[in-house]
Amino acid sequence: MEKSFNSLKQLERHVDDSVRMYINRESDDYPRHWHNSYEVIMPIENTYSVAVAEETYVLQPYDILIIPSGVVHEIYAPESGKRYFFMIDQSEFYDIEGIAAVQHCFYPCVFFGHNDESSELVGIRDALAQVTDEFEENDYFARTSIRLWLGVFFVRSSRWLMEKGQMTQTIASAKRHQTTAILLDVCNYIAKNCHEKLCLDDIAAYSGYSKYHFARIFKSFSGMNLYEFYMRQRITLCERLLADSSLTITEVALQAGFDSIATFNRIFKRYENATPSQFRQMLRERNIRIVKNNSNK
Repeated sequence: MEKSFNSLKQLERHVDDSVRMYINRESDDYPRHWHNSYEVIMPIENTYSVAVAEETYVLQPYDILIIPSGVVHEIYAPESGKRYFFMIDQSEFYDIEGIAAVQHCFYPCVFFGHNDESSELVGIRDALAQVTDEFEENDYFARTSIRLWLGVFFVRSSRWLMEKGQMTQTIASAKRHQTTAILLDVCNYIAKNCHEKLCLDDIAAYSGYSKYHFARIFKSFSGMNLYEFYMRQRITLCERLLADSSLTITEVALQAGFDSIATFNRIFKRYENATPSQFRQMLRERNIRIVKNNSNK
């Protein structure tokens, strides 16, 4: 595994620490691991197998797999081939207006097949192709252009996932757009106020629905119950706060709305497979590696 990571570093292209692309030709497998960044994998030559949540995806050339942060996965490489890895920090992902409200759509991963020629997926693949072109160009405008095309990529992906979600099968067509707008507004409200103590009664009242009707359509819309969505938003806030080294772990817990360190540690580890201290240490180690790589250029 270390051999593969070293090879990746040699072929790293990035506009800054938060958006990186790697060209990988190694035949090494990657044991079970996870990242604090969103990972996007696209093979160019030969297949590439990725196991996520007890399912194995055999990626063909120009298939796309999006793996959110904190999701454990394993990779099996063929003897030869070429593929792109994109590592995008969550800060980039959530800076796109409205994306935080639909992050649940990306768990545990998202697969886009190369042979699906629907206009939506063609647009998604074209946006990622623009990102790779800009990485290769690497001119004065590359940094801005890469972020713009990544925004298009994630927005189009989110829109496609929402349209293909369970809600389209359970809500009558005449009311679908109205209900979607209300639920997206609720999701944005939760994302912005996840550090507060929110309960079903309060959020249902905000939506204008009864709490029983709201609980049913929210789960249909998001694929998870209200508490799970609420806690995912809070954990995302924690990750961003942990990146600020000036804050202690206790301060992070309090700013994120946790009443005790014990509760914070337990819930954070449940979602991220690491304690807050371990997560912060991984951030530090990653930053040290980036500084060393930059100094060697």
